[in-house]
Amino acid sequence: MGFPRFYFKEEEGPTPLVATCPRRVRFEEVDALGMVWHGRYPSYFEDGRIVFGDSFGLQYLGFREHNIMAPIVQMHFDYQAPLRFDETITITTTLHWSEALRLNFSYEITGPDGALAASGYTVQLFTDAQGVMLLVAPPWIADFRKRWQQGEMPL
Repeated sequence: MGFPRFYFKEEEGPTPLVATCPRRVRFEEVDALGMVWHGRYPSYFEDGRIVFGDSFGLQYLGFREHNIMAPIVQMHFDYQAPLRFDETITITTTLHWSEALRLNFSYEITGPDGALAASGYTVQLFTDAQGVMLLVAPPWIADFRKRWQQGEMPL
């Protein structure tokens, strides 16, 4: 029995945004058994979010420039198959629409054969620079959400 690959119920809204990036497994990421140590997967998710941000204008430095933070408040992984040194893997990062002010990302990591090796999700909330949770989207995020709703993102 496999693990669920879809973690968020699709709400009424725009099509999810998807970015994909290849990545090579480095020697320092494998354990004594010759497979990627489970503690490395959060950095794979981060690699996916960085490429996603570059693709859709939601870069980490943009958050800083707008005095916004988006801390991860939830993270989950499901492991299907091991990844090994020197394999080229693919990280697919999907942002799912939410009426709530949050970022619901799901991830799929596939091995060199294209088979699912791991999947998971993260949930990020928005805060100001002092860590106070935002309940109303700041202009930068409101603009991003509006463009997404209007289909103006590169899909």
